[in-house]
Order: sequence, then structure tokens, then C-alpha cells
Amino acid sequence: MIHKDSVIQRRIDMDMLSRSMTGAVLYAFLLPVVIWPFDFYILQPMLSTVFALSMFFISILRGFHKLITEPLYRLSPQVWRGLFFFLSLCHAGILSTFFVLSIYDERFISVIHVTMLAIGGISSGAVVALIPRIRFSLVNLSVLLVPSIVAGIIIKDKLPYAGILAAYFGFIAMIGIRSSKEYIRSFKIELKLDEQKKELEKQSKTDALTNIYNRGFFNVELEKQWEYASRLKLRLSLMLIDVDHFKAFNDNYGHLLGDACLVHIAEIIKQVGKRGTDLAARFGGEEFVLLIIEREGKETSRIAEELRQKIADSPFYVDGKSFPVTVSIGVASIQPSHKIDSRQLIEFADLALYKAKNQGRNLVVVHSN
Repeated sequence: MIHKDSVIQRRIDMDMLSRSMTGAVLYAFLLPVVIWPFDFYILQPMLSTVFALSMFFISILRGFHKLITEPLYRLSPQVWRGLFFFLSLCHAGILSTFFVLSIYDERFISVIHVTMLAIGGISSGAVVALIPRIRFSLVNLSVLLVPSIVAGIIIKDKLPYAGILAAYFGFIAMIGIRSSKEYIRSFKIELKLDEQKKELEKQSKTDALTNIYNRGFFNVELEKQWEYASRLKLRLSLMLIDVDHFKAFNDNYGHLLGDACLVHIAEIIKQVGKRGTDLAARFGGEEFVLLIIEREGKETSRIAEELRQKIADSPFYVDGKSFPVTVSIGVASIQPSHKIDSRQLIEFADLALYKAKNQGRNLVVVHSN
């Protein structure tokens, strides 16, 4: 799941980027801090300048890479990731070259001890920063230390250095692998908690039977859409939908069939209220609402008639037996403003629904303001 989900992969990449930026900044000034106090830059000015400027230049590129992360990642996560890996390995390669020369080149004898200390800190820091992608972390560690280990094996009398570095390499690698497992485990726990949170949020605003929004969520969204429509001078229209003779339906066929009927009605309402701004909800019992934002306030009556007709033409089936069902719909439309209470829209729709019921049901009645 983690490896296939693009959203999760992005979170891992951004976490890795955040962890590594401290090192990228540190690398810009690391070698001057190492070599300046020991007068190495006086003895070897050319080498000092080349190594220091190389590290600084790569740090600048990594900073630029971070700045363009959003557009580059949208363009191609693979390209972003490849560039991140390349720049990180450039830093590791420069440091690795400096480590090899510091340990085995006589010109670097003045900084060998501080370099050995730096190797430990840099290697462990790099592993920790890249733990979100442990394979790359181990590759980076290998670039940092393996050349020094190999050189120690090849060069005469340098085997002790190679042994120390090899032992340290194994130790840091094992710590990195174990830390990566803990990272992935904690990441999975976080994902599970996120899923549970989303599920709880969904349950808090969704009607358990019909799987459309519930009355509480509708009340909140009504106020939001009221403010939105008021600000943009749009009309807000409401359909109040009541299943005809539902009590008799329950008495005749039982509550389980009545529940199935409500689910059937809810599905059709969702099909008709399919625009992104349309809000379908169960208002209570056998009543539903469909809230619509529009410019003229004339479209809702047409949609209401379409909904009524579709429900009348779509009996639901249980065990091969069809059960016809109809609805009565009250429609109201208002130009929202701060001078009008949003509950007035519900009251107008309710009055229209009352008229639809009194006039024989299976009707759409539009409230006239």
C-alpha cells in the first residue's frame, strides 16, 4: 500500500527533503570549519578552495531544488526524486574523496584526526536524514565510506583504518535499517489513525442508513452556502422531498422494506443532484433535502420535476418483486442576505411541500415569495 500510493510517496519524499536540508546547509560550510583551524588552507590553498567551493556549490543547487519542489514534483515525482538523489550523492562523493585523501595522503596529515571525527558525525547524520528511503540511505553511506575502506585495504599499513571504518559502516548500517523499520511502522500507525479519523468524520456527517449527508451536516452547510450565495449574489434553492404514504408503506410491508425504500430514494436523489455544489441530505424520517446554488432560481423547479418523475418511474425491487413509490416535493428559492434568516428557506419549502401533499401528492409545488 505504501509503495503504490502516490500521496503517501509524496509525504515520504517531503519528509526526507525536510530531514536532509539541515545537512545540506551544514555541508556548505563544513569543510572550511574542518580545515581552517588547522592551517590546512595555508599549506594546500588550491585543494582547500576546490573542496570548499564544490561543497558550497552543491548546497546552493540543493537549495534551488527545494525552491522548485512544488512545480517539479507536480511535473514528475521521478524526476524530482532522481535530482534529489543525484545532488545528495554529489555531496557524498566530494566528502568521500576528501575522507580518502585525509586518511591516506600525506598532504592531509594535519587534518586526519578531525576528519575521522567528521566521518562519524556526517555518516550517522546522513543515514538518519535519509531513513525514509533506507535503500538510498545505504547507497549514500556506501559512497561516503566504502572508498576509504577499499583504499585502506589496498594501501600498505593502512589496514587498521579500513577495519575501523568497516566496523563503523556495519554498525551505522544496522542502526539505519532498524530505524527505518521503526519509521515505516510509525508511518503505518499514523496512516491507520488518519483513516480512522476520516471514517469518524464521515460517520459524523453521513446518515448511517442511506449513506448520504445527515441533518446535522446539512444545517452546517446551509449556513456556509447561505454566506457564499449572499456574497456572490446567487440564489439558493431548496427541495424538501417527502416519500408519499410512507407510514402506510411501513405498516404494509414492514420496516426493513421501508428502510430499503429510503435507500432507493436516496440513490436517485444523489443521481439527480450530481453537481459539485449540490447537497443532498436526509432531513429526518422519510424526508430528504436537495440544496442547489443557481443564478436565476428557475432551474430548481425543473430539476425537482425531473426527480419526481424519475422516482415515479423507478420502482425498487426486492426478491424480484417491484414496489412502486412516489414523492411530493416542495421547492423554495431565495436571494440570501444578512437581513434574512436561512431558516426561512426551509419554512418556505415546507409550506410548498404541505400544499403538494394537500393537492394529491406525487407533485412538485414551488413556493411563490
